[in-house]
Amino acid sequence: MKENEIDVSNAKILIVDDTPANIDILWKMLETEGYNISGVPNGQIALELVSKIQPCLILLDVMMPDMDGYEVCRRLKANPVTEHIPVIFITAKSEPRDIVQAFSVGGDDYITKPFYQDEVKSRILIRLRLRKLLHENMKLIEDLSEKNRLLSKEKAKKNEFS
Repeated sequence: MKENEIDVSNAKILIVDDTPANIDILWKMLETEGYNISGVPNGQIALELVSKIQPCLILLDVMMPDMDGYEVCRRLKANPVTEHIPVIFITAKSEPRDIVQAFSVGGDDYITKPFYQDEVKSRILIRLRLRKLLHENMKLIEDLSEKNRLLSKEKAKKNEFS
């Protein structure tokens, strides 16, 4: 790993697809990158599992029985516990209206099947790095806010005694 490169190895990725072969292909491809992979066959199971495993990223098919990927994403983004998890749609649907709908429900990226492995790996890596940077920045903001609060408190005490 390069000096300035952001380490996202062992990141948790959840694959949601009703076709087991699709899960297997993605699993094998991503496992070689050092990611921690989970796969589920439908949106309902994904919604139940996501709060427990807290994945760093979700790969989500659109066309699934009972609940399509758009609805799964909509529910994930409506939940404060899961709203910040990046969702990459990975689907055979390639019409512009499908892509627009995916982004309108909160999707972060869109990949059409058949996909190119290097493209999928690159898009996942970018999303994971962005997520990690966002978390680091939020932590810095929280730390600075706490320090400012403490400084304000000290300043108020000094003013009391002046």
